[in-house]
Amino acid sequence: MFGKLLKKTLPFVAIMVPAAIATHAKAADFPSKPIELVCTTKPGSGAAAWCNLMAEELQKPAYLGVPVNVQFKYGGSNHEPVVYVYNKPNDGYTIMHLSGSYPGYFNLPHFTRSYDDFQIVARVEQTLYGIAVRCDDPDIKTWQDLVKYAKDNPGELAMGSNKVGSIHHRQHVRIAADPKGAKMRFVPYKGTGGVVKDVVGKHLRVGFAQPGKWNPHIESGTVCPLLLLNETRLDHPLWKDVPTVPEVGLSYTIPHQWQGFLVKKGTPEKVMDKLSSAMKSVTQSEAYQKYMAKQPHVIPNFEDDRKKLSEDFYQNLKDTRKFMINNGMIKG
Repeated sequence: MFGKLLKKTLPFVAIMVPAAIATHAKAADFPSKPIELVCTTKPGSGAAAWCNLMAEELQKPAYLGVPVNVQFKYGGSNHEPVVYVYNKPNDGYTIMHLSGSYPGYFNLPHFTRSYDDFQIVARVEQTLYGIAVRCDDPDIKTWQDLVKYAKDNPGELAMGSNKVGSIHHRQHVRIAADPKGAKMRFVPYKGTGGVVKDVVGKHLRVGFAQPGKWNPHIESGTVCPLLLLNETRLDHPLWKDVPTVPEVGLSYTIPHQWQGFLVKKGTPEKVMDKLSSAMKSVTQSEAYQKYMAKQPHVIPNFEDDRKKLSEDFYQNLKDTRKFMINNGMIKG
């Protein structure tokens, strides 16, 4: 009986041990081929520029030393990239850009995958946003003007920002619900580049975008910023006099945007360690510092404690779901 059992068990052991060794060897050899970086935004956006920068730096010999190719996928309120990465092997050769908007996206009813299918590798930076109008707007010169106009003309004002469920959308709802806020129709865009373009072109009256996106138009005298969506002012010549959320009497908790990367769940720990180490090194590079100097709205915010990142993300998922249900963005 024991001999028969042993005979049946031995082939199983012979198969499993080499497989484990092979997985370890692949992780030790990582990376040995090109990596695909899935950027979850529209080409031309601020996040797209960041994705391209990270890819250009990561592929250098000092970091990963293999080609890092950017793919732009952002369809279905960012459902497309999630499905795409899920259908790839969990070997670290496909990494996905994600942002602070994803606790909202993962709560959308059409999403077929959840965060349970993934693991955040690192959070890299935080991004600030500001609300602006054209300087020649006949009625709106300050945030207080905007609030008064929205109250006196219900349903007339519309503000453009990012996709349904995004952090922009959630902030839009918070502004509308605040006693000192303004109710404006929500106009979703695929990226803030389109928002700025339409405000400048007079197709949109109020816009929500990064200060760096607004700056060329502020310098030209076309656009005037009304409100910085942050707790403290921005130390930049074009924004130093722009009031913040608490300064105009708004009391809502500001949902801050951030940029980072995830991989499919099951990716070897050593592979994720190599990826996060390379990402951290890139943030200390000369190229990244030059990028930061041109992006006044970007704040360094690197974190690669994966346990902490996942705990924070799950809590944000829970909090965001409650918020979205309470505000009619999704059904309970």
